[in-house]
Amino acid sequence: MKVNIYDLMENIEDSSVRMEDNSVVSSERIKELTRMKIQNASNKKRSSKKTILTVGIAVAVVAALGATAFAAINGGLANLSFGKSSWGPSIEEDIKNSVPPREFVSSQGYPDSPEYQATKEWIAFDDSYDREFKILDAFDAETKRTGTDPFAEKYGDYGVYSQEMADKIDEICAKYKLKLHTGCDDADEKILEEKYGVDLFADGVEGGGYRYDDGTFQLDSTFNGINFQIRRCMKGYFDTVYLNAGSIEKYEQWTYTTKSGVTVNIAYNPTDNGFCKAIISVNLENSFVSINVLPWDDNGDLRSVSKEDIENLAEQFHFENM
Repeated sequence: MKVNIYDLMENIEDSSVRMEDNSVVSSERIKELTRMKIQNASNKKRSSKKTILTVGIAVAVVAALGATAFAAINGGLANLSFGKSSWGPSIEEDIKNSVPPREFVSSQGYPDSPEYQATKEWIAFDDSYDREFKILDAFDAETKRTGTDPFAEKYGDYGVYSQEMADKIDEICAKYKLKLHTGCDDADEKILEEKYGVDLFADGVEGGGYRYDDGTFQLDSTFNGINFQIRRCMKGYFDTVYLNAGSIEKYEQWTYTTKSGVTVNIAYNPTDNGFCKAIISVNLENSFVSINVLPWDDNGDLRSVSKEDIENLAEQFHFENM
């Protein structure tokens, strides 16, 4: 299954809107989604500005706070948190308008990793940068006039539209000794397994997305009627994709060891609406993998997924090869 990367990005955007509306795990923050809508209307090349895990990508936790303290200490969503969003209305306005909480969690790794620290620093910069889109608007007008994006070649995967942003990325990469992603291309589960020469998925897992030359990839996938997004972030690279988990204190959390002997962290949040949100994450030697389980089926209908379904889904990946 060959998937065009730009088509995929647009599909992720549509999914993210639906996810926000239904107060479920989102792979994109509000600010980035807004920017992408502006940019996609006039400049397809900037579709990489999206932050997904989604995988939109991507991308990411305590069960009744304190109920699973062991899991939280040893790698739960609480340890992956970047904090609540500072973008958009005030907390008071959010409460007044019944806007779901937006808490971001890492798809790069834990706080002791340079990848996490780099993304956290970028978020702090990006959330306070160009909040009224004046710089973005000026850049968009200039690229229309010249037909040239001076940042596309080096920073095309990071949505850079000013020298200040480019300088900040260079500063972060030097500080944490990280490299930039390069060589983005379409991918599906078969392409990935052929590319890397190992089995990554069990039979029955199907999806499409993209990959980088360094081994980082993201797919929108399905298995046995369950839709999910999987992202592998390779260590040693700067990555800005993360997840909006909503309210992490509402998640039930536990660890699960697959039949191949890999222990993963599972965060599970059944809702009053009869569907659930779930995130599977695992910290590996060379990468960090996040699986974002979506709350609707192939027909777009909301569906319930049990804890057993989530554990069975975890069995469908060869984490030992990731």
